[in-house]
Amino acid sequence: MKTGNIFGVATVLAGLSMWNAPVLMAQTPEQILAAKDILAKTPAAELASRAAQLVVDAPASEKAAVASAVAQAIASINPDLTSAAVASISLKVPVVAPAAAAAAAGKLPASAPAIAVAAASVQGVKPGDVRTAVIAAVPQQAAQVVSALSRAKLTSSLGLTPWGAHLAKAAVSAGSENKGVL
Repeated sequence: MKTGNIFGVATVLAGLSMWNAPVLMAQTPEQILAAKDILAKTPAAELASRAAQLVVDAPASEKAAVASAVAQAIASINPDLTSAAVASISLKVPVVAPAAAAAAAGKLPASAPAIAVAAASVQGVKPGDVRTAVIAAVPQQAAQVVSALSRAKLTSSLGLTPWGAHLAKAAVSAGSENKGVL
């Protein structure tokens, strides 16, 4: 039975990976249904990581389309976990963050600011690309998206180190200075 399940998942993944649609266009209902079929059987605690794995497993040329379909499917299955799933997808494949965020925001327009921040906050993701994609998907939320992104501390694109790393570096420096004093 496990062999049948593996082949079934492989078939669905092959179907997911055969798309060749622009990033900001909505996926077909069949594509989203295929993603829903895979993700509906996943426990909520594993939904974000499973969504990211589907994108990772897709062929390179199809990752954005798969990310869009997966984000839309999660928005339908469990809207409360959509931002976490988009962040997880963005973490594993930063280049598809705008596609995932735009697709999820299109499905959940009221959550567009939170979804944009979740995607743009991941290191390696270009916040400007996320902003543009999400605003294109939900233009009525443009002001809220821009406001949320401007308030977020987006160190990913600035090459800044999170403040905790500075504290660790300071503690190491202080420890080495104390050795010479003793």
